[in-house]
Amino acid sequence: MKIWKQLPYGWKVVFAFVFFFSTTLCFAYFKGRDTRPGVPIEILATTPTEANSWKGHPKVVYFWATWCTICKAYAPILEANLNFLPKSTIFLSVLEAEDSLETKEIMAELTPESKHPIYAANYRILKEWRISAYPTTVFLNGNGEVVFSDTGILSPIGFWLRTFLLRFL
Repeated sequence: MKIWKQLPYGWKVVFAFVFFFSTTLCFAYFKGRDTRPGVPIEILATTPTEANSWKGHPKVVYFWATWCTICKAYAPILEANLNFLPKSTIFLSVLEAEDSLETKEIMAELTPESKHPIYAANYRILKEWRISAYPTTVFLNGNGEVVFSDTGILSPIGFWLRTFLLRFL
């Protein structure tokens, strides 16, 4: 404890950040390792060509719902986080396919040239992917294996760190 008391305040802050990000990264890794979906994410693709173009690429899959207030609040942060994605990484936005008017309006407004297309997932897919809360962000490596799984808002540093580590895990 003497060493800790002698450290300058700035170093204590650095150690706190490192500890925090290491801990959240470990939780996300072990949650991801526990997620073994029986349904590949390519099932969401609208065409076989689209599904084939996803194979072999790391993917970030963002599960959300229209009624989720945290998802709405996270939207600008998520857009900023997407700037950290390498060009080879594919981003998939997956909307809970509830039978509501708001969901139907969102899906109808989408155009094929949207920046990030939105895919609809039914209960079976959500259950297979162990989505129990929104928003949930799942990071898959090039082999389609889940590496990290996070529920809630991800900081830009945490998002970048996970996408960076996808190359090696």
